[in-house]
Amino acid sequence: MISLSLRSRMALLFIIVVTTVLAFAAVSFDFFCRLHFEHQDEQVLQHKIQTLKSVLTRKDSFESSMVPDIDRLLDTSFGFAAVIKAGDRVVYSHHNLSEQYLPVHNSGNAGGWLIQVGPNLYTGTTQRIGEWADGEGTIHLALDVTHRTHFFEMIRRWFIYTLIISAILSGLLGFAFIGRGLKPISRLSKTTSTITAHCLDTRIPTESVPTELHELVNSFNAMLERLDNSFLRLSAFSADIAHELRTPLNSMLTQTEVALMKDRSDENYKDILLSTLEELRRMSRMVDDMLFLAKADNGMITPDFENHDLATIGSSVLEYYEYAADEKGLKLVMSAEGATWVKGDNPMLRRAVSNILSNAVRYADEGSVIDIDVLRADQWVLLKVSNQGPVIPAEHIDKLFDRFYRIDTARREGSTLNAGLGMAITRSIIEAHKGAVECRSAVGITTFEIRLPVA
Repeated sequence: MISLSLRSRMALLFIIVVTTVLAFAAVSFDFFCRLHFEHQDEQVLQHKIQTLKSVLTRKDSFESSMVPDIDRLLDTSFGFAAVIKAGDRVVYSHHNLSEQYLPVHNSGNAGGWLIQVGPNLYTGTTQRIGEWADGEGTIHLALDVTHRTHFFEMIRRWFIYTLIISAILSGLLGFAFIGRGLKPISRLSKTTSTITAHCLDTRIPTESVPTELHELVNSFNAMLERLDNSFLRLSAFSADIAHELRTPLNSMLTQTEVALMKDRSDENYKDILLSTLEELRRMSRMVDDMLFLAKADNGMITPDFENHDLATIGSSVLEYYEYAADEKGLKLVMSAEGATWVKGDNPMLRRAVSNILSNAVRYADEGSVIDIDVLRADQWVLLKVSNQGPVIPAEHIDKLFDRFYRIDTARREGSTLNAGLGMAITRSIIEAHKGAVECRSAVGITTFEIRLPVA
């Protein structure tokens, strides 16, 4: 199948539109002109036949003295022919118009007809005069419309020629002007061809493109903005991962080299192995988090849905973090209201709540209170974790749950959460449960809210 360019398609469409409009105009002109002339012919014939009737009804029968008056009446008008009959007998024939060409069988009142007499075409009407002594009088009056037929045939040919020429010209001119109209798209294509992974900060100005392309350009610029942000976060994440992996690797290498420099006691070797095991565990957790996000990217997270009380899950997670909270002088306060049962995967939900509570404990002001509220709201169960601490700037709120995103890239505390994975994992888990998670931060209070469907 031949694939036409956009320019060719638009030019072809332009030809079709122009040809269709002109053809419709030509057909309409032909129809209304014919209708006008037919109406005019009918009026002329009716006027002429009324005059003839006034001449013929002077006597009770057709007389030869009427012929000069009828001849003068018909000769003063161009193209008329007539046949007058008394009963079945022709008593008058003008211009030698033989009765064999006339619809003599039509004796109806005001009957219209069309006949071809040699090269000439006649339109006519038949009307009864009344009863004569020698039979019923009938007038067959015809008007020669041959010249008009030739005129319409000539007009039709002109329309056809004009239609063909207009189609060709519209195609050529349309192709040329459409090419000029598509130049902004060509410039847009050239601009986009220069965009690479190393220059994603390029933006296309909307001032240089037509209004119809503004939405496309704005969408493309927004896509570039998202890609640029994603590449920046990915680059930062790669640096964080490299640092996080290098630190335990260097530690294990150093400890191993020091251990091999001289013989040591079994107790010393045991301490070195325990330290190495701790570093390996940190690395394993980091790899597990990365694999979890990779599964989330490919829709491979499949929760084991069962009924669980979200308040019970929150309470068990809270108990786990009580020791870490005591070290900072924090107080964990939990409240539950109404039926808070949800369908979900218990370990996944615990992990999501744990990530949020761990984040609250880490950034809460010392000696402050962390509130965990679980409540029912219509068809949702809400779990809110609120802590007092630094306000998160508004420009960071929407990016907190993006993968690889960190508000302060300079902070590295050796935790997988600091690599910007914890909140991303939380969002992946909640979305896999058909829920949502969001953050609000104002007036020294930061609140993370998990929303899950009621079981």
